[in-house]
Amino acid sequence: MISTPRNTNNIKQEQLRTSHLNVGIDSGNGFLKAFSDMGHSVKIPSYIYEPTAETESNIVAHEGCSVVYLSGSRSGELATKQWLIGSPAYSASPQGKLEVAQLDRGKVDYALELFLGAIGCMGIDADNLEVNLCISIHHAKSFKEDLIRALKGCHTVELGNYHYNITINKILVVNEGMGTLAALLASGRVQSGHKVLLLDCGYGTSISTVYQFGKQINRNVMTYGVRDLYVAIAKHPDMMKARNGKEGDLFIIRDGIESKSFQYGKYQPFGFAEIYRECVQTWGKENLRLTLKQLEPQIDSADCMFAVGGGACLPMVDKALASKGFQVLPNASTLNAEGLLALAKNRLGGSK
Repeated sequence: MISTPRNTNNIKQEQLRTSHLNVGIDSGNGFLKAFSDMGHSVKIPSYIYEPTAETESNIVAHEGCSVVYLSGSRSGELATKQWLIGSPAYSASPQGKLEVAQLDRGKVDYALELFLGAIGCMGIDADNLEVNLCISIHHAKSFKEDLIRALKGCHTVELGNYHYNITINKILVVNEGMGTLAALLASGRVQSGHKVLLLDCGYGTSISTVYQFGKQINRNVMTYGVRDLYVAIAKHPDMMKARNGKEGDLFIIRDGIESKSFQYGKYQPFGFAEIYRECVQTWGKENLRLTLKQLEPQIDSADCMFAVGGGACLPMVDKALASKGFQVLPNASTLNAEGLLALAKNRLGGSK
């Protein structure tokens, strides 16, 4: 971190603290995952809420924060706007929040808001942030220019308890999975000449990719994912019976599955393990099987196969994938973001 002097209203010399950092962001439909070369790691639900009633700022949670855009490169459309990002968005309005997975261009149109929410959760003690960013998206070629336009520039913001002047200097946009490949190569798990099959079981998409010579050589993106499983659970007759005719809440269902408690809610909790077991088997036959079918012609000639994404870690799904020969790594849900940070450092230049 370096410091530069500034003049205050009292004509006193203070030190303006500037931090330079590289950031890798996996802008997932379910969660945004971010890693920085200052040692920060963040995972926040991809929820956004613009308060319609008086809402305090300075909100910081483990998985999200408040964001106020004060001025900067996007002042024309965003000046003085306030959002809640991540879990605070759900807390404020479970029904009124925006869920990126339900928006065709959500990862692009709300890229800056989600990025700022991630930075706010890092709690960096500085005034100015100079950022190089590597971010992945499901169709990099289609969305690259729009994504860069949404993010790049200078942004004066209030993030939770911090006030920052953020400058996003260099941006590298890559397909989802390139970060995973970079992380696997860096760890020595695979070599450049290996033929690697990657199955990414995401919240809104399922992607099968073939890599060789350190490059993507084939890729298929399917517009279904783990969210479809959660919706099936929410609409299951036994779930609706337990909730007096109402569908289940996807956030609560996801929390029960990821904690492996399979408990729905806190006020009048009930278990839904049997509902999950039934729905995940159907989801596997209807969705997961289709994704695996895309890779079948490549399996015999593959050197290694990996399954990543939050869906790969789901109970029963992880064992099913392992039985097909896929390695499900402990950090399967964050591996892409970790590799994106490595790409930011290697291709965009080290932080000062």
